[in-house]
Amino acid sequence: MDLGPAQILDTLGAPPGPDLLGPHAQEIKALFTRPFLVLHRASELYTAGTALGLLLDLGWEPQLRAGTSVDDLCADLPAQARIPLAWMLPFLAQEGLLNREGDRFALAESPRLDLPGIRTLVEAEAPGHTANFDLLDGVRTHIPPFFTEGRSGDSLLFDLTLFPLWLLYFRNGNLGYYPNNLLTLLAFRQDLTPGNRVLELGAGAGSFARLVARRGADEGWLDRIAEYRFTDVAPSFLRRAQRELKTEAPGLPLVFQALDLNRPLGDQGIPPESLDTIVSINVAHVARNLEVVLCDLRSRLRPGGRLILGECLKPSLGHPIYLEFFFSFIRSFTDVELDPRWRPVHGFLTPEAWLRALEHAGFRDLESTPPPRPLLDRHPNFNVGAMTAWA
Repeated sequence: MDLGPAQILDTLGAPPGPDLLGPHAQEIKALFTRPFLVLHRASELYTAGTALGLLLDLGWEPQLRAGTSVDDLCADLPAQARIPLAWMLPFLAQEGLLNREGDRFALAESPRLDLPGIRTLVEAEAPGHTANFDLLDGVRTHIPPFFTEGRSGDSLLFDLTLFPLWLLYFRNGNLGYYPNNLLTLLAFRQDLTPGNRVLELGAGAGSFARLVARRGADEGWLDRIAEYRFTDVAPSFLRRAQRELKTEAPGLPLVFQALDLNRPLGDQGIPPESLDTIVSINVAHVARNLEVVLCDLRSRLRPGGRLILGECLKPSLGHPIYLEFFFSFIRSFTDVELDPRWRPVHGFLTPEAWLRALEHAGFRDLESTPPPRPLLDRHPNFNVGAMTAWA
């Protein structure tokens, strides 16, 4: 089959109507421009092409032509190879590049992967928004030793060569990433009270803090924030934020702190009931023990305080989404404690799984931006949302 520009334009689809987007429909609907829709579909297909290209790079074309299984491919590989392969084969079947019968997968036909053509289309339709593709190309070229030598995915994907590509990906100027920040911002500003003490978990490249500073100043609510505690476990992100955010997030009352989500927050200087708002964008799903972490976060909030989770959401737990390709090689994404009641799988979860986990941890009155299930049922490939839960 062909995997290129024609397939993108043929399967573009219509944007969701305002009836699916909730109280913030006007601002959310503004996301769904033609450039956004093209980029989103192109990223799915480019990811499929990258994943299949990686399997071929590793020399597995004969097995794929004959038909193979995850068990067969993993027979002579390090144990860590199973998780990404168990994601890649079903994802490629979902995208039509592999045929599936039970647990066996075979090439549908001789694939024609026009990845340069997809790039050219996006450069024409959404100029300046190819960071997703640069990162995908980087993952493909850097990750083979993960399979062949048992090397750590973290060390391969966060070396000095790829680190700048991650920074370009996690920014508001990237249409592929920006919805994560926008939806979280809409939830964050909605019940922001004067004197608010805010902590952002895993603030990383600082794109959400920048958006808070800019939109808060423009819309007149920035002065409601008394303290904005910017935290991350990675020293490189903290140093960069301290160097840049004082000028790039003016008016935001920043405090910087190293913080590890998987260690008790009280041991790291966060007293009980000391915060009004905790924000986490695509971080909470890496909690090693989600039950323990959510209970700890709730205990740091004053009564009536808010936990706001911006998360990639899945329409069902078994449905692979293209964003998982980046992270299936990263240990913190996959090495978590599972529980069939409130943490059934590693990585991204469904809205219902998050609801069960948050309620189990003692949170109440969960609200979502936008309402997730009707949107996911009609548009299963729109995979981001923000959830607010009260302590």
